[in-house]
Amino acid sequence: MKSLCLSIALLLVTPAASAIAGELGGSRAAVNRAHRVARKNDFTFLRSAAHIREFVAAARLQRVVTTENFLLAGVSFPYARPAVKVFLQRLAADYRAATGERLVVTSLTRPISRQPRNASRFSVHPTGIAVDLRIPKNAANRKWLEQTLLALEDQVVLDVTKERSPAHYHVAVFPREYERYVASLTK
Repeated sequence: MKSLCLSIALLLVTPAASAIAGELGGSRAAVNRAHRVARKNDFTFLRSAAHIREFVAAARLQRVVTTENFLLAGVSFPYARPAVKVFLQRLAADYRAATGERLVVTSLTRPISRQPRNASRFSVHPTGIAVDLRIPKNAANRKWLEQTLLALEDQVVLDVTKERSPAHYHVAVFPREYERYVASLTK
């Protein structure tokens, strides 16, 4: 009975995999779309660690800590916009329920001064709306995560790209759109 209730709950909160039309390849258009969302929301592109600390103190970024559903691995700045934190908590809970494993987060907010060499100049990591996720080694877990992320992309609440160097899923969450989406699930 418990597993039946869990399955029904997952169907209610996880978009149907059959609705997937997106791709994981990413594109310049996706990068530009995420950048436009950040600009439209008037999100500041944080320049330094001190700038991040200012936003944390002003509660514009929230601290993200390891939970039973996700693990922070090598995250230098464990902070995110509130909607991104909610996204991560919900996705990780669903992932754990579906796979029995924890999601692994490898990056969150990253100031401009700490962007890697291969980062796009339009990266939204400095705004706090991006999260990088480790690609699961288990094929079934990887499929579940990809289908779920692409289904959310189809809902136009985020953009997801499977990046190669280093290998991870880069997710840009659109805060207002994601908050509306979550609110629609609880009506």
